[in-house]
Amino acid sequence: MSIEELLEQMEQYRLRREQRDYRPDWLKGFVQQAAGLFEPLTHVGRVGYDCQFDERGWTVCMYLGTTEIVGGAKDGRIDHASFRIDLTQITLLFTSMSRLEWYSVAESCELNEPESIRSIISIHGVVALGNEVRLELLSVPPHKIKPGLHYRPDGMIYETH
Repeated sequence: MSIEELLEQMEQYRLRREQRDYRPDWLKGFVQQAAGLFEPLTHVGRVGYDCQFDERGWTVCMYLGTTEIVGGAKDGRIDHASFRIDLTQITLLFTSMSRLEWYSVAESCELNEPESIRSIISIHGVVALGNEVRLELLSVPPHKIKPGLHYRPDGMIYETH
């Protein structure tokens, strides 16, 4: 296969992947605006999200991804990114809000692992064009999400795919 054929195949894959995105444009804009409010406190971070639609409307879960250390004494360690979000700014993304809640959820301990406490801010309200949205800001990504970045001991950070 020539390089041109490979590039064409990659472009076709990208187009098919984009066509599978069934989120409405107003929701894509909402997610982009909310993602822009995440401020990593250390290193860099990549905002992850999941959008689900059900009979109550859209639920958007957002979080800052994790980084895996590759090589060196801490090889394989997963670091959660510390971040902050200006809650006043995030609430301005809504035209009206019906709920603003904070959850602190303790999870059971696994053998030889420290207890995990997750923090979630949940905002229910109306955004563009009268659409109902439940926004959940997670302190750490869901367990099933793999690290989005790798950090090498030489200081190089690179994305995983």
